Amino acid sequence: MNTRQLLSVGIDIGTTTTQVIFSRLELVNRAAVSQVPRYEFIKREISWQSPVFFTPVDKQGGLKEAELKTLILEQYHAAGIEPESVDSGAIIITGESAKTRNARPAVMALSQSLGDFVVASAGPHLESVIAGHGAGAQTLSEQRLCRVLNIDIGGGTANYALFDAGKISGTACLNVGGRLLETDSHGRVVYAHKPGQMIVDECFGAGTDARSLTGAQLVQVTRRMAELIVEVIDGTLSPLAQALMQTGLLPAGVTPEIITLSGGVGECYRHQPADPFCFADIGPLLATALHDHPRLREMNVQFPAQTVRATVIGAGAHTLSLSGSTIWLEGVQLPLRNLPVAIPIDETDLVGAWQQALIQLDLDPKTDAYVLALPASLPVRYAAVLTVINALVDFVARFPNPHPLLVVAGQDFGKALGMLLRPQLQQLPLAVI
Repeated sequence: MNTRQLLSVGIDIGTTTTQVIFSRLELVNRAAVSQVPRYEFIKREISWQSPVFFTPVDKQGGLKEAELKTLILEQYHAAGIEPESVDSGAIIITGESAKTRNARPAVMALSQSLGDFVVASAGPHLESVIAGHGAGAQTLSEQRLCRVLNIDIGGGTANYALFDAGKISGTACLNVGGRLLETDSHGRVVYAHKPGQMIVDECFGAGTDARSLTGAQLVQVTRRMAELIVEVIDGTLSPLAQALMQTGLLPAGVTPEIITLSGGVGECYRHQPADPFCFADIGPLLATALHDHPRLREMNVQFPAQTVRATVIGAGAHTLSLSGSTIWLEGVQLPLRNLPVAIPIDETDLVGAWQQALIQLDLDPKTDAYVLALPASLPVRYAAVLTVINALVDFVARFPNPHPLLVVAGQDFGKALGMLLRPQLQQLPLAVI
């Protein structure tokens, strides 16, 4: 059996913490000798994972690029790995960190200095999906053929990902997390982020100084936070929950059969620390409030395979290599890097499915650069190719975009598809791989 091994790294730069994980990936060529090589992952082994350390941020809310790079290189050294020995990797910046003024340029510079990495500044939809995969919720849903809702609760947000028999069926994001109120080691609030202040104002009246809150009042705040998180599960949102939503709601009328909690707060839910202020925030108190919430106690809450490392494992585990003996390339300069791929779920309506996939990637179909994927189950038949061409022409007409049209397919008919598509889209730069 023709196998290959790769060394992969995943780096998650979150609101509160940053983590690095190294994995050994084993691939096997499933294609026959006469066919184009088709590699699939058959084994992934985590070889080293870093401690969880605080994301370095300056007083103006920007990432400290040099300090962040030093911290990450220290993890390479601790793992005994040289940057040039890494075959593939992904850097994902999530939560409030993704909103900092220098987030994108800082991470791009970091990726260029560390290797040929995929970089994603994850909005709420994408972060939810990645965390759900990393936590193991997608695998659990696929194995048990049931609906699993993973809630990844970090420092600034709670990200919901609903999987139905392994397929993502809904995402949502609520601006509630364990670091919205920062404290000292004694539990005194030293800083309140805007969403945290909104919750404080509802609990104790507008204009309440969060720095004056007592320990008992902080418990009251975290109980309200837990209530907000549960409101999103049930789909019955209070005005405050509506104000804190960063996305649309989860699908209406769909009840998850299993709920898993990941992220830093999910880890505290599983292993509650003795000191509630050991992280200089209210994350452990929020975990306790979730543990005690009567509605959540009625639900089937299970511990996921991963909690605090869910996002970084999800970021490091999904690398896709595409190759074909025939491609179509016209008016497009290679290489192309760090492009998100819209993978359709509904094969009967490709245009709508691509649009929905882009929404879940937090992308605008009319302005952002991206790649449209074809369904893996698409048969290699002339009629199917014509269906795809009609869908692509319709999509381009509905969502005109200044970037080249980029299409990827697992089927090896890129050149044929490009030749048939070219007359329909004569002025558009086009790549079909």
